[in-house]
Amino acid sequence: MKRVFIFIAALTFTATVFAGGFVTNTNQSARFLRNPARTASTEIDAIYSNPAGLSFMKETFVISVNNQMAFQTRTIKSTFEPFKLNGGKDTKEYKGTAQSFFIPSVQIAYKIKENWVISGGFSIMGGGGTLEFKDGLPMFEAAVAGGLAKLNGALYNPALPPLLQYNGKPMTYSLNMNLKGTSITYGAQLGLNYKVMNMISFFVGARACFVQNGYKGYLNNVLITDVDSAKKQLNYVGVALEAGMPDVSKMYKGAALQLTGLQNLNLNLNTQQKGWGITPILGADFNYKNLNIGVRYEFNTKITLKNKTKSGGDAGMDAYKDGVKTRYDIPGMFSAGVSYKFLKEKLIASVGCHVFLDKFAKMPDDKQKYLKHNSYEILMGLEYVINERFLVSAGAQVTRLGIGNGAKLKEVAQADGTKTQVDGFQSNVAFSCNSFSIGLGGACNIIKNLTLNLSYFYTGYDKYTNNNPGYAGKEIYNRTSHTVGIGLDYKF
Repeated sequence: MKRVFIFIAALTFTATVFAGGFVTNTNQSARFLRNPARTASTEIDAIYSNPAGLSFMKETFVISVNNQMAFQTRTIKSTFEPFKLNGGKDTKEYKGTAQSFFIPSVQIAYKIKENWVISGGFSIMGGGGTLEFKDGLPMFEAAVAGGLAKLNGALYNPALPPLLQYNGKPMTYSLNMNLKGTSITYGAQLGLNYKVMNMISFFVGARACFVQNGYKGYLNNVLITDVDSAKKQLNYVGVALEAGMPDVSKMYKGAALQLTGLQNLNLNLNTQQKGWGITPILGADFNYKNLNIGVRYEFNTKITLKNKTKSGGDAGMDAYKDGVKTRYDIPGMFSAGVSYKFLKEKLIASVGCHVFLDKFAKMPDDKQKYLKHNSYEILMGLEYVINERFLVSAGAQVTRLGIGNGAKLKEVAQADGTKTQVDGFQSNVAFSCNSFSIGLGGACNIIKNLTLNLSYFYTGYDKYTNNNPGYAGKEIYNRTSHTVGIGLDYKF
């Protein structure tokens, strides 16, 4: 009966709490949070957003230390008729929460000579939090609810002779569920700049990415009303039909065993996944007077995760057996941006874009095959220098993912031999939504060489309706996200 959790084999439970693509964090500093259009930056945060732009920073040696605190919720509103067997309602809401108080990054850049810059940094390139659904997920409860609904149907089968009809009440159920996932990708970057003609700069570098995911969950204490009398009735029907209808008799006896399996269901998942990969990075920047244009390309990062499983590798959870390997690539990325200084360089306007090459990356369960197109982001922002001590900035980001109507559906085999079509990319264990973000904040020169950055970043999400979640129902996904950042830059 543990095979009711066959869908768990495709589980990829992530807790991404940052801006960016499906597995990529693009906000790597407090500066980004107050103005996400950093793709043409020539300041210290350009180490990530526009590394070639470091050639045009004014300082010789800069260290930036940042921390971000992120708070996120994910909700799934699921509609499935058999849910009525647990509380009487066919629509239920499941809520997951993620809180991260320590999301650090360190960035360092040093001009070796006028035309050469060496830079490096450490940051959280993906994930960064723990996401917990305290009441489990609908896909797990749907397996129990759907199974019990079928057994109720067998008990009240109108085709049975009147003497074999069940006189008791329909069985109902209750259960305990919980699922917690932690996902984090550490990144350590090193690179070198070279400037030519005082206007053009090139960058070459690489980032080592270390992924560590962890999953813990359980489903137990399944309580079914009138279960003993129902099992006796199913067996009774099976025995009564044995002579004249052996196939139907076998089905009813099997139904009694299935009911015993549901009653004794006790699943636990406790596993960790680890892996690493290298991201080659190239960049170029053009700077002339008040105009700056930056581009960068990050190659696809091939990563293979290996399971270290304490429990949860039994039937229906084959993907989490100890030692199993899973591809978990970080998609390649192209970014471009333009900034221009107005009002004697007191006002800086910037625009940019990110394109994530998701369809060319290898994702768990080959999910990339079910995307309509690659993800992309449009960014814009303004920064105004009030005086030598203070500046303020604000910006916005629009994120569009290759999900939704028109995406290819996936064909999945069911336990009874039939096939059904499901959303090949989205599921209630790993879903993403299109979004719109705004950031604002400011900076203060505390002393001559020390700058404090403070910022806030809010993301609102479009609801996503999954009409093909893998069972005869539908799910509506939604998210919220708030991030606060603080950073200190020291200039030598």
